[in-house]
Amino acid sequence: MQTGVRIEAFGQGSYFLPTLEKSSTVGEVLGALGVAVQGRRVARNGHAADLGSSVMEGDEVTVVPRVQGG
Repeated sequence: MQTGVRIEAFGQGSYFLPTLEKSSTVGEVLGALGVAVQGRRVARNGHAADLGSSVMEGDEVTVVPRVQGG
């Protein structure tokens, strides 16, 4: 089984970061992969997260566009 962090960035692609630096944050992981987050919602393991949230091996980070209704 692979360890690392999975990233699903809707409209940008899917990524896998195989290893993490200690104390990595959502923002650091997304920045290292060049994933744009401006105007988008971020979740960690299915729960809303901010860019300062910690990530650990085995986590899944999802980046989705904000949905606007009318």
